[in-house]
Amino acid sequence: MDLRFLLRDWPGPVEETLEEVARRERIFLTGGAVRDLLLGRPVKDLDLTVLSRAPEDLARELAQALGWALVPLHEDFGVYRVTREGYTLDVTGLRPGARTLEEDLRLRDFTLNALAVALSEALERPPEAWPLIDPCGGLSDLWARRLRAPDRRNLLEDPLRLLRAYRFFAQDYGEIEPETRGWICETAPELLRVAAERIAAELLLVLETPRAAKAFSLMDSDGVFPVLFPELEEGRGVPQPDYHHLDVLGHGLETLHQLEEILREPSRYLPPEIPVEEALSEKEALWALKLSALFHDAGKSRTFAPAGTRAPRITFYEHERVSVEMFEAWAERLRLPKSLIKRAARLIRHHMRPFFLLELAEEERLTPRAKRRLLRDVPDYPLLFLLALADALSARGPASEPDTARRLSALFEDLHRFAQEVLAPAERERLLTGHDLIALGLKPGPIFRKILEAVEEARVEGLVKDREQALAFVQACLQEKAFFFGDRSEPLKESEGFSREVKEQKR
Repeated sequence: MDLRFLLRDWPGPVEETLEEVARRERIFLTGGAVRDLLLGRPVKDLDLTVLSRAPEDLARELAQALGWALVPLHEDFGVYRVTREGYTLDVTGLRPGARTLEEDLRLRDFTLNALAVALSEALERPPEAWPLIDPCGGLSDLWARRLRAPDRRNLLEDPLRLLRAYRFFAQDYGEIEPETRGWICETAPELLRVAAERIAAELLLVLETPRAAKAFSLMDSDGVFPVLFPELEEGRGVPQPDYHHLDVLGHGLETLHQLEEILREPSRYLPPEIPVEEALSEKEALWALKLSALFHDAGKSRTFAPAGTRAPRITFYEHERVSVEMFEAWAERLRLPKSLIKRAARLIRHHMRPFFLLELAEEERLTPRAKRRLLRDVPDYPLLFLLALADALSARGPASEPDTARRLSALFEDLHRFAQEVLAPAERERLLTGHDLIALGLKPGPIFRKILEAVEEARVEGLVKDREQALAFVQACLQEKAFFFGDRSEPLKESEGFSREVKEQKR
């Protein structure tokens, strides 16, 4: 992709400003932008290494000329960011210890990032004609799809580079070559020295890719996974009933793999009207879904009971609750966004419910009330069913039912139709409000929520159809003191109509 052509989509006179600067400064385009432009990948940030003046001075000039924000990233090391609307220019000088640009490039993380070209040349020629500065053989590694560190010391200088190797692998830049993998294996514990926020940022970038499961499996082979995910490591070797073919840790990784297979080709698993793309239109939804796949059964390592202790088969009673606790401990340690933690925890907490509802549906005892309560408890229910589908596909033991995913898909379709055709119209125009309850002589308080919820449940069950019937329903329930004893507001029991214990033994 031609750099000039690329810059025309950036906000402001970026092309003209960089052209003017390139004429009078010794300034080079380096690192990831060179790599991606050579590969024809989209680029929204440029790394600029300036040798003729202080990086801070050039960054201030660029920010003023473009009307962009100036953000000092590492003033001690002379790293400044000029940014607007997601586009960035990172301006630096030579790295500490480097006297020339070639020495600077040799200190970088991987050879495919140790490439540079004079900015003037980058603006005048197409990438294939650039006279590259390539002291580490990065161009050959780039075309060979090989991830190679120039030296073991480069990884130790910033141990986050160990994790970045798997991020580049997940982003499909190539395979990590054997010597570099060996260095990573030897130095994996050094990741504990890295700030939690930096680790989290790299892991989220991995999760954004369609190859996260492969990256995590590779980390597991190299001894990096246990360092990053000690809670999940507890599931290694923990056996499961014959519904499964893998231990608890392996099942989590396989669930993530199956999830990515579903997302790669949704039409193979789901009806076309299911809004998969809409449900995953924001990054946080994708992060939450993939993290829930990894952690949904984490609690089995702490709730494991062998056959014969409480049941004839292995059990993991209340593993959903413990899985949430383990995920939250991990996520808070990495300081993930609170909204992401809440979203993923909700999926983990409710991940068994699609299976419970499937049992009720196949016994013809799935009520509108049960459907509504699931939709109320899990507003992003498409994510929950994607998790359930992946969970079912990843359990391939001798006792597994090969058509579970197909049956779940049919239930998903029915629930989605119910949400669109029954609940959505009802939500737009509620039968009663708090003002109606006040008119009945009630004082505002927590009971209002219970009453209004009960009215809506009665509505989806067909017991009330208009405002008059809703008022009569409330008055009858008040006379019977039903709201005070929770007759209609008690949450639906997940074990209603069948044995939760038997279901847990299977799952």
